[in-house]
Amino acid sequence: MQIANLIEPGFSTADAEYPEIKQEDGDLTLRFKDWQEKLVEVFFGDAIAFKWQMAESFLANERDDCSYEIEGSEWLELHRKQGEIGPQEEYKHYKFNFNAVGQFEVLAQCYTVKT
Repeated sequence: MQIANLIEPGFSTADAEYPEIKQEDGDLTLRFKDWQEKLVEVFFGDAIAFKWQMAESFLANERDDCSYEIEGSEWLELHRKQGEIGPQEEYKHYKFNFNAVGQFEVLAQCYTVKT
């Protein structure tokens, strides 16, 4: 069963602008302006999968303007079963909801916020 666990990533996606997503050599960067017009840059090291979608898809108790770590992720398990993630590797499924703008999801070991 997939569960959306609320996280405090160090930035807000509520009322943020449409993000810019850049992938280069296995590294992924998400850039956007938050509701205060402050530039937020989030770096995901060794991201193995990501997606942006404008269609809304929520788990129970999930809000459209918050960030989550998805516990019991089917998407993460798919990558494990197909050998994209080794048995000793610690990856997480992060989900960032940008209100009506869309949803960004990523499988990564961690992330770093640059301000």
